[in-house]
Amino acid sequence: MPRITYRLMTAAAVAAIGLGAVAAGTASAEPTASADQAVVFAARSTQVKFHNGTGCTLTRADHGLSHGIWSQEPPAVVYNTNDAEWRSESNGFMTGTEGSVKFTTSDCEEGWRSGRVIRFHWNNPYVGGNGYDTDGTDGSFRNVIEGGGGNNAVVRWGEYKN
Repeated sequence: MPRITYRLMTAAAVAAIGLGAVAAGTASAEPTASADQAVVFAARSTQVKFHNGTGCTLTRADHGLSHGIWSQEPPAVVYNTNDAEWRSESNGFMTGTEGSVKFTTSDCEEGWRSGRVIRFHWNNPYVGGNGYDTDGTDGSFRNVIEGGGGNNAVVRWGEYKN
């Protein structure tokens, strides 16, 4: 019996050393990216590139994730004609990322648009297709959504006056 225990302990030690070497080898590999590419480690991620063409200043009223973590939170304020971006990514085994951001309008060129809501929602699941919507956005604004396919999606969202 002691001989079997010794063999099992030796095999376990060899396996642990081998796994440690594999982990050290993979951990030291540094990903590279060109100036136009982001380095992505998550299985799923969504980057939202937003253009504010509403004629209003947008103030973030709410934001949250149902799944994943923020790698860059939405800005607190997006001024008229400015661009902004935010990112979320999966965080866990076989998970995706899903979230939303809600802005309220102020200082609008057309005063009646102040106090309105603009909302954007994304879902990049581990299994299945990506989805984007602007449910909850006041009907005073027209939304344009482009792109957003793939595991590490980049979606362009623009808010324009009707």
